[in-house]
Amino acid sequence: MCKDMNRIRIFVAIVAMFLVGHTAMAQNLDRVIGSLEQSAMGGNRVRVIEDSDTRDAVLLVESQRKAKETSGFRVVIFSANGQYAGDNAERVLNEFKSQFPEINAYLVYESPYFKISVGDCLSMEEAQILMARVTPYYPKAYPKRETIRYEDLANVREKPASPIDSLAVEVLIEENVQE
Repeated sequence: MCKDMNRIRIFVAIVAMFLVGHTAMAQNLDRVIGSLEQSAMGGNRVRVIEDSDTRDAVLLVESQRKAKETSGFRVVIFSANGQYAGDNAERVLNEFKSQFPEINAYLVYESPYFKISVGDCLSMEEAQILMARVTPYYPKAYPKRETIRYEDLANVREKPASPIDSLAVEVLIEENVQE
């Protein structure tokens, strides 16, 4: 019972910390805990009992929140320079987006080349799987180490439902019902 109360107090302290708008750096954590323990109106007090791992967990969350990008891989499906390279890159980008609407695609200019890289892979294995998927359409595709923003990982485009996908699900459901 006492352990549960301690956990509840820790949870309340952490939630209050974020609601107050303080960052959870080491010096601010002490300040937030101190402000929570001060007397409130009516003489009520909050007593914060900190678990030994709480400080480390809060600091880890804060450091991860500050990190906005990580090292990863994308698959380059187009790279060209020349008079019409920009126009060709736009065309290939639009083709790719219609073929693979669920995969993020990026058009970049790395002087003197226009490049289209696709995917947000955190490992080389993911990039190789993606490369195997796109190589039939883009035979010159190759993996490239790039910086991946966490925002890009979170904003993967939704794959539109196709009639074939829903038909396959209906067939599976009917087969299970008949058994």
